[in-house]
Amino acid sequence: MSALRAKPPRRVRILRTLEPEGERPAPSWAELVATTCGPLEVRPSRADGFDGTITSGRFGAVQLASVRAEPHAVELTASRAGGVVSGELSLTCVLDGEVRVEQGGTSAVARGGGLFSYDPARPFTLRMRHPVHMMSVKFDHRLLGHSSVGEHMLRPAVWSGQEGSGALLAGLLRTTAHHMTELDPVADQLGSSVASLVSAVCGERLADADGGPAAARRALLHRVQAHARARLDDPDLTPQQLARAHHVSIRYLQLLFQEERTSPAQWIRNERLERCREELRNPRSAHLTVANIAQRWGMHGASHFSRLFRDRYGVTPREWRKTALQPTG
Repeated sequence: MSALRAKPPRRVRILRTLEPEGERPAPSWAELVATTCGPLEVRPSRADGFDGTITSGRFGAVQLASVRAEPHAVELTASRAGGVVSGELSLTCVLDGEVRVEQGGTSAVARGGGLFSYDPARPFTLRMRHPVHMMSVKFDHRLLGHSSVGEHMLRPAVWSGQEGSGALLAGLLRTTAHHMTELDPVADQLGSSVASLVSAVCGERLADADGGPAAARRALLHRVQAHARARLDDPDLTPQQLARAHHVSIRYLQLLFQEERTSPAQWIRNERLERCREELRNPRSAHLTVANIAQRWGMHGASHFSRLFRDRYGVTPREWRKTALQPTG
């Protein structure tokens, strides 16, 4: 029981260049970037006294990082790209300052309030000529759907954070950046909200980049999925409800999801199961029963939930939780 009452470790980590760590000297900006962002080559504006802070943490399905720093540049070279995990994408909101992103022979500039994206697994360069504050979201490309990630999402892209879902995402990221250390109690809900808005923003981007009926269908699918992700805890969330909310027939909704090789009902079920899976391995939810967690994500009936979970992941919810919460080392 004492293990259940133990206070879980903080989800957010703060790293500063000018702050010594115990008996160790203050880390360099290159060391902080490597710790948080991977094997990047860092070119600070000055060698000594460089001032920078990275506040980062995992929030559900997304990794968030608030970066404040003096002018500098970071580069993922071709020789270092092999050490980066592929399958992740990055979406960043520039809160203050300016960022030039270069990748694959294409470049774009994002200024305060703007959003930009790039593929963090391929060689790229970010150049900051002025002091900068930005908030980055790293997420699995599957968040956008199996058939939605084309070259337009893997090239540098910049768009407004002043309208549509981009404005909602930019506002949420700005608020989060100023309160990251206070958000542990709502971390999973925050991550779900960010993931939903990222999906919606990228859906709009896909439609703008491609045009045509296929792009319009993908954009609609992203809106439907974002709407559903924000309501997975509602047991009344059904394909019929989604169809009504987006003014389409249930048949048309089924055709949209068919392009993702699934159905609306199966997609909702799998999303709920994944949320339950994440929460079952979270020490902060150790006081909740398996049935409580299932109900929190709109799934009722302990035996029915256990069967669905085992069919999808090959283990029962209790077996998964026991393994996931088992101390390592």
